[in-house]
Amino acid sequence: MPAFIKLHPHSMVFNQLPDGAYRADLSFSIEQYGLMVRDCLVSLQLFAPNQFHSHWWMVCEDPAQIKVPGFVVFLRSLEKYVFSTLHFSPEDALMDNPPTANLRLVGSGSATCELFFEKMYFDIDQVAFHLEKT
Repeated sequence: MPAFIKLHPHSMVFNQLPDGAYRADLSFSIEQYGLMVRDCLVSLQLFAPNQFHSHWWMVCEDPAQIKVPGFVVFLRSLEKYVFSTLHFSPEDALMDNPPTANLRLVGSGSATCELFFEKMYFDIDQVAFHLEKT
């Protein structure tokens, strides 16, 4: 049986603001029963690890803009994947420019980098990421 809703993350553009804070724009598509809504974009505030969080964490700047059941679960799962599984740090990425295939700096000396995701989707029903079959 096909999944009711799948969310396909494409990339995250990380920005360091002049005050030192970080934010990101998440690009993704929404699939419902095989119909796609492409090029969705949501803005996220990022927070560094602290006494309550062992890794970076993110908060949707305007959660009302996305009316998708389970979207918060998708964001929490993506947060865990990016910051715990991949051990990604926007601070380190901007300072060190690590040589990875799925990360690029936007301009020389830039305070912006973009992380690209593998072809995958998040199944709301299963609460899990799956790699897309090619």
